[in-house]
Amino acid sequence: MDHYGIELKPLAKFVLACQNPSISNSSRALGIAPSVLSAALHGLEDRLHMKLFERKGRYLGLLPSAFWLYRNAAVLLHLEEFSRRSLAIPANRMEKLSVRIDLNFSIGRMTKAVSCAIQQMGLQHPETFIACQFLDTASAASGGFIRESMDHIPAEHCATIEIGCHNEHSFREEPGTELLYRDPWIAVSATDPVTDIKADADILAVVRMSAHQMQVVAHYADQHGLSARLKFVDAGPAELGRLLSDFPHMRFLLPSSMVANRLGISRIYRESLVPPLVSMVRVGTSGALETKARRFIGLLRENMEGEEQNVVFDPQLTARQMHYFNLVHRCGGISAAARVANLAQSSVSAQLHSMEAVLGTPLFERSKEGATPTDAGINLWPLMAEVEKRQDRLSRQSGDIAAHTQHRVSIGMLPSSGHDSALTEKIAEALTMISIQHPSLKMEITEASNTILHDKVRSGELNLAIVGVVQPQFPRVLLGPSEPLSVVANPRFNFGGRSEINLAEVCELPLVLGARHLSIHQSFAAATHARNLEPHSKIEVGSLALAIAMVRRASLCTILPASSVQKDLETGRLVAIKINQEEISGTLSIIFSADRELSGAERAVMKTLVDVFGKKLHEGLAR
Repeated sequence: MDHYGIELKPLAKFVLACQNPSISNSSRALGIAPSVLSAALHGLEDRLHMKLFERKGRYLGLLPSAFWLYRNAAVLLHLEEFSRRSLAIPANRMEKLSVRIDLNFSIGRMTKAVSCAIQQMGLQHPETFIACQFLDTASAASGGFIRESMDHIPAEHCATIEIGCHNEHSFREEPGTELLYRDPWIAVSATDPVTDIKADADILAVVRMSAHQMQVVAHYADQHGLSARLKFVDAGPAELGRLLSDFPHMRFLLPSSMVANRLGISRIYRESLVPPLVSMVRVGTSGALETKARRFIGLLRENMEGEEQNVVFDPQLTARQMHYFNLVHRCGGISAAARVANLAQSSVSAQLHSMEAVLGTPLFERSKEGATPTDAGINLWPLMAEVEKRQDRLSRQSGDIAAHTQHRVSIGMLPSSGHDSALTEKIAEALTMISIQHPSLKMEITEASNTILHDKVRSGELNLAIVGVVQPQFPRVLLGPSEPLSVVANPRFNFGGRSEINLAEVCELPLVLGARHLSIHQSFAAATHARNLEPHSKIEVGSLALAIAMVRRASLCTILPASSVQKDLETGRLVAIKINQEEISGTLSIIFSADRELSGAERAVMKTLVDVFGKKLHEGLAR
C-alpha cells in the first residue's frame, strides 16, 4: 500500500487559528473567507479521525487534542522551513541547538515566543537547526525528553539551552544560569470579579503544573492566608478554557506566560496578585556554539518582553512530494519507486519536478541508468525522512488519543459476505449492544481484506480489527472459530445428496474466486496450497456480491459461508455443500497495536465482541 502523510498547509492554518481569539481573526490574517478556513479545519478533523474544537455558546474552544496537535504540527512546520532554508548548506556546516524547556506547555506567550525566535534565528543563521521540547508533566511521566530530530549532527556542532523556573533564593544559588525573564502570576476568571482577591472567600484553583510551580504557589498561599481557599485541580493547562466555562465563579492562579490571545479564552479577566508572586525563569547553556546559543536567548527574551506576536507558517512542500522524494531515495530510482507506489513513472517524475521547482534546485541527476541524488538531494534526504516519520507518528497517535479522550474507536472487519451471514449478524449484535451500553462511544466501521486490516492497525488508522489469519508479532484476542465454508453452486450442479465435499473435489469445480482481494478465498487458497492442490479458477473477482450474482446465472461455483446466501438456498436459486472442516478451518481474532495502551473505550468494544462471539459459540455447541 502507498501512503503519504498529512498535508502541512492545513496544519499551518490550524496553528494560526489556535493563536487567534476567533476564526474570523484568523481568516482575515490568511486573506480567506471564514467558511473556507472552517472547511479546512473540519477536513483536518476528518483526516485525523478526531475532534479538535468544541463550541461553547457563540464561541469556539480548543479540546486537549488540539494542544497535542499544535505541539506536533509546530515541530513539523519548523522542520519543513529548515529543510527549504538550509538546502544549499553543506552537511559539515550544519549545527544544532537543543532547547529544553522545563515548563508546562500551553498555547501561551512562551510557546509563541519560542516559535517566533526559531523563525528569526533561521533568517539570521540558516545553518542552525533548533529542536525545542517542553518537559511538562505528561512527557515527564514517559521518561523525560525524547529523541530529537537531526541527531546525526556531531557534538562539536551542537549546544543545549535549558530553561526552567526557580524562585529567587534557588536562582541566586545556582551557578551557570542567568535570568531570562520574570514571570508574574495572575488570577484568571471568566467573569469580572466584583471583590478584591484577598477580600473574597471563593476558591482559588490551580491547574496541574510542575512540582516546583505547585510548591511555589502553595508557599505563597500559606504566607498570605490563602491556603484554605487553594484547590489543586486535576486538569492540565490545555483544559483551562473548559474550566473557565464550567466554573465561571472561580479564579485560576497561573504564571502569566501560560496565557495568551488564543481560541477559547479570549473573553477572560486577569488580576495581578497583591503582594505579587513572581517566578524567576532562568536559562543556561552547555556545549559548543556559545555565540549562537546567546543569540537565540536574546531573540527569545525580546519576544517575551515585546508585544505578543503570532507565529505564521507558510509551507511550500506537499506531503505527496516529500513522500515520493523519500521513496525514490529508498528504492534507488524513479522507476522502482513508481512500481512500489503502483503509479506511472511520469506521475512520480511530475511530483519530483514540482518539488525541485519549489526549492529552486535539482534534487536528482537523471540519466539512462536512473536517478542519482545531487548534493542538495543528499542534504535534504535526512530531513524529509524525519518529516515523513513524524507525519506517520501523527497519524498513529491521533487514533489512540481519540480513543482515550473522545471515546472514538475505529474498527475493521472482513468484507461481509451478505447481510444474513453469521459473521455480520454477530458483529451487528455486538455493535448494537455497545451503542446501548455506552451511548457516548462513537464507532467507525471499515471493511477490508485481511492484509489491509493488518496494515491499517499497524499504521494507526484502525484501533481494532477482526481478522482471520493473524500475522506474526500482532497481539490478538481469540474470538473463536470462523463459520464453516461451503461450496455455493448453481442449481445445475448435483452433489448426489451428500453433506460434505473434500478439497480435492472442490478444486475440480469451475470456481469464481477473489483470492487476491477476499479473505474467505485467501483461506481457501492457503488450504489448497498446503495440500499441493490447484483450484480450477475460471474467473477472478474482487467482490463477493459479484461472485454470487455470477453463480446464480451460470454453471459456476464459489466459496462462502452458507449463511450468507441462506435465502437463495431456501428458494432454490443456489445449492450448497459443506467443505470438510478437517481440511479447511479457521479462527477469528481481534488484533490491535502493541505500541500503546488500550483505552477504556477499546476494552469495552473488545469485551462485548468476545462475549457475543463466545455466546454464539456455546449456542452452536449446545445444538
